[in-house]
Amino acid sequence: MRWAAATALVRITNHQQDAVEPRLLDRAVAELTTAADNPAPTPVTDYNEGDFHGHIERTLRSLPAGAPQTALAACLPRIERDRDGHRTRAALTELFPTPLPDPLPDYADLPARQRQLLSALAEHHHPWIVRWTAGTLAERGLPDSQDGLRAYVGLPSTD
Repeated sequence: MRWAAATALVRITNHQQDAVEPRLLDRAVAELTTAADNPAPTPVTDYNEGDFHGHIERTLRSLPAGAPQTALAACLPRIERDRDGHRTRAALTELFPTPLPDPLPDYADLPARQRQLLSALAEHHHPWIVRWTAGTLAERGLPDSQDGLRAYVGLPSTD
């Protein structure tokens, strides 16, 4: 539950920048970065529809000085819930800032965070998330269907 305390400290600074001592704030950010780099605990937060990593991402983005890229990078590929596809589109944009070359590089040659995001999308239990982000996937030179993503990452088709 250290991440819950860290979340509270970061959220307090969102409302009053000098409310938390900088050293304590740095420790809270470090704690959230560590939490973001691991699977969600069970039971998970009731906030943000149970999306632990999405909750951490939102919390870090509320920092007046900006979110540390290391922590955001840890959160982005972990797409658990995403009602409107916003987090997924943001993750795709941040992790794939430019389109991939044609032909696509081998999946195994991509950086770990990119592989993690694509694998999460390919295996996502709500296929509509890929449909809602198909345009962003195509802009990045990626397969824009769940079956296309599954084939690219080396998983069998859902048919």
